[in-house]
Amino acid sequence: MYCSRRRALQLLGASTVMTSTSGCLSPGSLDEYALIADELDLSSVGRPYLWSDPTEIRAVTRVDFTTEMKTQYVSELFDQGSVTVKQWPLVRRAQWGKTTRPYPTFLKRNDRFYHVQIADERQLERDRWHFAVERTDETPPDDATIETRPFDLSTQDERVLDAALDAVYAGNDGFLGDPEFDELQTVEFHHGLDPDASDLIPSAQFDFVEVNEEYFRPVTEQRSVQVPEWTYTVTGVTQSPSEFNEYARTEIVEHDLTVSSLSESARSVIDDAISDDPRRYEEGSPLSDGLSEVLEALGIAGDLEPIDSYEDRVDFRNVVAEYEDAIYRFDLIVTP
Repeated sequence: MYCSRRRALQLLGASTVMTSTSGCLSPGSLDEYALIADELDLSSVGRPYLWSDPTEIRAVTRVDFTTEMKTQYVSELFDQGSVTVKQWPLVRRAQWGKTTRPYPTFLKRNDRFYHVQIADERQLERDRWHFAVERTDETPPDDATIETRPFDLSTQDERVLDAALDAVYAGNDGFLGDPEFDELQTVEFHHGLDPDASDLIPSAQFDFVEVNEEYFRPVTEQRSVQVPEWTYTVTGVTQSPSEFNEYARTEIVEHDLTVSSLSESARSVIDDAISDDPRRYEEGSPLSDGLSEVLEALGIAGDLEPIDSYEDRVDFRNVVAEYEDAIYRFDLIVTP
């Protein structure tokens, strides 16, 4: 017998049914799969789908590209109809298991709406310098060179050092991934940063950094990395907000669960996920027939690997579907 988290909690809440959950999964495994949903209002499409100022979209690097660089990319996109960029996801991306996938992205420029799409994408191998700082309990010797705030560095190097300090306590950063560099989170000198003009590369001009009475040791290394490159194209849609909203809705909504032939168990899963309390459906491994059917209908099942193949939590995010005359955004969280 299989029971969902909601059913298990109902049974556990009844003091007279000590043995009622004998056929259920253990409570510790009830959250290996979590399907979460929130209602999405597409009557007026906005972020994260529509951007009036695309320069606010961050690069997939710890040090963001400058506004000037991104403005140049956007100008080329509209002037030439396409632009090729590295490490800037102008077409927004959502976490999708061990990778990411794009979702519809629109721009508004001079009161006209545009649809940006990916024409080509590839992975390039590049040699890049990396900079990191390592927190240490060691007291610097008297003759050590110590950098303190305000840093006596160029604007570029200060941005790099600030990002490296922020990264000390950073976990997994989604698109940034979880880079390992002697177990340090690193800052990559991407093509928008000039290592030849840096006093941090090939080695920092100081021995320690002191911040909030803590000491950090600089670390640098050059290595080969995979760099994503995307070619984007832009197509005019309309000047009418109402026509744009209708167009965007058809692009954003991927699945129609209302007309799908879902079983009763599958509908029960969805009903739990969209309910106000707790607005999620959870169960343990192995997948029930009901959740398997829902994941198939949402287009997740084909990319979902056996839970034993995941070492850490993975997310499948931003699946938009219509169900019973409402629009919902679904996320699946897998926690091995």
